[in-house]
Amino acid sequence: MSDLGLLRYPVRIINDHQRDELAKTIRGIETSRNKPILVTITDKQEKRSHAINRLAHMWYSDCAEQGREYTQGQVKCMAKLKWGVPIMRKHEKFNTRWMDLTQYKEIEQNDETVLITPAFPTYEDQVELMEYLPVTSLMTNPEMSEFMHQFQAMMGVRYQLTDPRLQGIEL
Repeated sequence: MSDLGLLRYPVRIINDHQRDELAKTIRGIETSRNKPILVTITDKQEKRSHAINRLAHMWYSDCAEQGREYTQGQVKCMAKLKWGVPIMRKHEKFNTRWMDLTQYKEIEQNDETVLITPAFPTYEDQVELMEYLPVTSLMTNPEMSEFMHQFQAMMGVRYQLTDPRLQGIEL
């Protein structure tokens, strides 16, 4: 993977300063025939939900790179569990699915699944489950904003998170 930093993500420019900073950053990227870069510029408006999703992934990356304790994917899974699941449990369909996944476990006996018994998964198991369970992708824009506010309030104390205003995003 290239060393483009935050340029790996789409950039929304809303003022001359942001344009000038982006130009300066691009001038500093090493390129050659063997190491080309692709730049796409468009004047279309980005959907707010895409902008917030992009910012969330920047924040996961910020935490992973600064903390060096967890990968970006692990940060995402822990955030989904800590802030996303409580928000989404307000929805009956999600809550039912969550309860099914966390309250019961199938037991194999003689090479076939024959018994269901209560077994609340450990925290680590729940974090791993977040890789497969859609949470933030099911959220409305207001729910995602709530998720982002909670993430920023907790993680912004420990890590320097990308400023949403620099991306033209108001949470």
